[in-house]
Amino acid sequence: MKVELTIPGRPVPAQRMTRKTKWTDRAQRSLDYQKKIAWEWKAVAKGLKLEGPLKLTAKFYFKDRRHGDLSNLIKAVEDGLQYGNAFDNDKQIIRYGEGTGIYYDDEERAEIIIEELEG
Repeated sequence: MKVELTIPGRPVPAQRMTRKTKWTDRAQRSLDYQKKIAWEWKAVAKGLKLEGPLKLTAKFYFKDRRHGDLSNLIKAVEDGLQYGNAFDNDKQIIRYGEGTGIYYDDEERAEIIIEELEG
């Protein structure tokens, strides 16, 4: 099974949070972005839950060179998909797909492909 999503708008990297910093603007933007990913998953996958080992391909498009680092962008996607019940645990993601990275385009967005792997 393979599911493709496009999340419109500027991608937002995951933030490390404590109880105290959870309420900062930066942390709230990150949490809101993860919720946006979760809602998009629910709209596209319609209750599907992926099982077993998974491969994630994530392409992040920005208008400019001001963006978070790739690992935090990927973490935001993983957390958003887990929040959206795409899978039980992001430990299921054992591979990243070719093309995962940061790109530049006038239309900011994240293009996500998540797929189940054999065995």
